Amino acid sequence: MMNPCKRFFHRIVWFFQLCGMTLSMCWRGYISHKGWSALVHGIGLIVGYLGDYVVLYSMIMNFPGIAGFTALDVCFLYSMGLVCYALGNIHTREFWKIDDLVLRGGLDLYLVRPVSPLVQMFVRDIQVGYLSHLILGLGCMFLVKGMSGIPWDITHWLLFFFSILAGSVVMSGISLIATPLSFWWGKSRSVTGFVRGGLRGTLKYPITIYPKLIQILVYIIPYAFVAYYPCLYLLGRDTSPKAVLYPFISMLVGIAVNFAFWVFWRMGLRRYNSAGG
Repeated sequence: MMNPCKRFFHRIVWFFQLCGMTLSMCWRGYISHKGWSALVHGIGLIVGYLGDYVVLYSMIMNFPGIAGFTALDVCFLYSMGLVCYALGNIHTREFWKIDDLVLRGGLDLYLVRPVSPLVQMFVRDIQVGYLSHLILGLGCMFLVKGMSGIPWDITHWLLFFFSILAGSVVMSGISLIATPLSFWWGKSRSVTGFVRGGLRGTLKYPITIYPKLIQILVYIIPYAFVAYYPCLYLLGRDTSPKAVLYPFISMLVGIAVNFAFWVFWRMGLRRYNSAGG
């Protein structure tokens, strides 16, 4: 009989294999279905976000700084938020329409299969279109890093990649945490939409420039831990020893939010009675 650790390891390997196969299928479907329009769409997104960068940089250049952040710092912050948003939502799109699945009984299709409905929904509709966000965000971060002249050692680089991972986990939790409300409320898209994107604009700037109410909200809905805190050490805005811990704190916050979503999801599934129930 397989021991629990080995069984857990095999399940993790199986899950990543499933994600890989689904990603390949989604990519081939995306390319074959949209053809050249997929390339045009990606270029359009990049051009649109580049416009945001130009406006953002030009605006901040007219000020001596924002809460101690230069224009390049803010562009780096924006890029980090963009990358984490893309990675954190690459697998969440199916959950955004959970209210329709609950009200119309579409969730039954996931429940009758011999695989967890949560796993099925994670890999059901992987958004390969976010590739343009990743290309632009990472490219701009490397460009800003080179232009700013901030010296990075191996610790900075390791924390840079870990910060992206941590911010993505937090962003995933933010996008998912309110979706199980549909099990109780039915139509809850307005609430989940606000939680998922209502405060997304705060990722562009240091949270200290916002009114107290907004600062409280970005801790409750933890946007502050997506980009702001992980970037403090990377940008040299906090050189204290505790600043090195910010990416790890962000990861703990992300794990906590995703765990809360899982508990909330399990409670909702127990309440679900199908469309005719």
